[in-house]
Amino acid sequence: MKYVLLARPSSLIVNDMRKLISSTGCEPKPLAGIEELANFSPEDVAGIVISTALSSTVKEKYWEVIKKAMQIFPDKPIFLASYSSVRSTKITAGTHIQQYEIPFELVSLDEVKLESFERKSNILILTQKEISDDSKFESILKVVKGILT
Repeated sequence: MKYVLLARPSSLIVNDMRKLISSTGCEPKPLAGIEELANFSPEDVAGIVISTALSSTVKEKYWEVIKKAMQIFPDKPIFLASYSSVRSTKITAGTHIQQYEIPFELVSLDEVKLESFERKSNILILTQKEISDDSKFESILKVVKGILT
């Protein structure tokens, strides 16, 4: 079984994402610090989820965790978990990503088509509102599972 690293856990990731990640056939693995990314081999990791929440057990900012994850796992998909709306996350996180020279584009679930998600240039935004909506669970699961495999 492959891991999905919860590289900057918050209550959103731990509580709301656990079911989604487990349903993909992967095991969610919360990390206590950014240095723990190096404890996993690329063969054991299916993807990385990073929360934009203000508080996390990982002290580094989400953009620092993205950069580190990109260095260690350049071919793995990255998901950005947010309490904010997609629009707000795109504005705020997009500014930080650009400012810190992260060569990725933030995309929403509505924008992603499985055949067009590019692991090396896209980060998928998953909002709490979306992942906690039971009526959307199956469609979100299909997208996330497709990206992880």
